[in-house]
Amino acid sequence: MADSGRLQAAEPGAPIRIPIFAVAVLLALACASPSDPLRYRLREGGERWDVSGRDRVLEDLAPRYPDLFEVVLNGDRSEDPPTGNLRDDLEKRPVDRANYDALNAVAVAYFEMNQRGEQARERGDVEFITAGFRAAKMVAVPWRAYMEIEDGPLRDAILDFFEDVSTGAKAHSARTRGRLARIVGSLIPKEPDLARRARLEHLTRIFEATLPPLPGDGDETDPDD
Repeated sequence: MADSGRLQAAEPGAPIRIPIFAVAVLLALACASPSDPLRYRLREGGERWDVSGRDRVLEDLAPRYPDLFEVVLNGDRSEDPPTGNLRDDLEKRPVDRANYDALNAVAVAYFEMNQRGEQARERGDVEFITAGFRAAKMVAVPWRAYMEIEDGPLRDAILDFFEDVSTGAKAHSARTRGRLARIVGSLIPKEPDLARRARLEHLTRIFEATLPPLPGDGDETDPDD
């Protein structure tokens, strides 16, 4: 008689049965990890940037860049977020997951600080100016990497981030997206690939068309409004 505690070989042609608990574990792992971390991961997030569909982007990246997110996520911290590790990772060679993790961390930090600045502007707090400069400094990290690393897929992912900004879909990002006009436009002469060059030209036109108004020119920060 066969030992009931021992797995038995299935008869030829018989269906393979997987225990229910094993299926549950596999599903949980699939939901907890990004399906493809070598990409820009926030595109499907709608107005959010902490998660994108089932991809828990912020939760995944926070342990990798604790110093960055301690500053970015703490409204009481007013110093510039540290970007040294981000720069090193985004510009590393050969390109691997670290480059893409840095890009996605930059994107999360950019949208978070941009929202903080816009919320300050709505309160009439001049902190919005400083927050805007800090958000722009975050964009400088992938801008520099784009010029330093001639890796097509990584450049495409950086353009995916710029395109996400251009849509204005992320919360509080529509009004400020024009700030990227000169940053993105400066990359056009550096891009020999015709398809990516066309993307840069299209993005630059979008950003130029959405430049925020100057104070006194319909800007709600004008004290006379």
